[in-house]
Amino acid sequence: MPVSFEAVLGYLIRVLQASIVVIVTYLVVKYLDRLARIFVKTEEYEYLERFLLFLKAIVYTMAALIAISFLSTEPFVFAVLLLTVGIAIVVMFSDVIRNLGSELYVRNTRAFKVGDWVEIEGVQGRVTSMNSLGITIETLRRERVFIPYVRLAHSKIINRSGVYGVSIRLEVRIPKTHDVGKAREIVATSLRAVRGELITEPTVTLRGVSELYYVFDVVLDVMNIGKIEEVVEKLVSELKKNEPSADVVF
Repeated sequence: MPVSFEAVLGYLIRVLQASIVVIVTYLVVKYLDRLARIFVKTEEYEYLERFLLFLKAIVYTMAALIAISFLSTEPFVFAVLLLTVGIAIVVMFSDVIRNLGSELYVRNTRAFKVGDWVEIEGVQGRVTSMNSLGITIETLRRERVFIPYVRLAHSKIINRSGVYGVSIRLEVRIPKTHDVGKAREIVATSLRAVRGELITEPTVTLRGVSELYYVFDVVLDVMNIGKIEEVVEKLVSELKKNEPSADVVF
């Protein structure tokens, strides 16, 4: 066969290979929505759309690079270039990819939702938002704490919201000017002021003794999540009334 015909034939074969890549990519993207909804179990449609958009961008980018590699006159050189570009993309978007994967993990576990009262690494508060980067928690002190999904995926999450109310944990410190029995009595007496807002009897546990304080863990099962701040403020006020040097950490 003439050399020119072999060259044309080789080029047509490369065009055919590139065309197959384009067709396969089209079919993959077409059915990507269905596949994602099978494997990604979440009702957060906003996240699912964002996840699919990112996934489609990766598929299109890889398909374009592979198709170009088939059409390239220097396949080896382009293969090296393709590998370099791929590594660069992974490095550049490593944090985004990790966070997206962590978001998928967190949402699929359904450990909490917006409005729930959670405790994460000692931070307690109401989940006020879940965006593409992480969640925002509003604490009892009206502080807004942002926690990225990457951090959430490796943290212990306690959802304190129940069917009938929400459980909160407070650290109460009573000065050692009293004996331990009197200190516990001060805490128990102060808790009576908020008993009407609780589902069950509050629990008081002596966690330890510091140089200046007895440290008690107090768990309150508040009936109405909307009254948490009110209950805590009332308890703090009552504790201060019974012992001005008492302190509450939350």
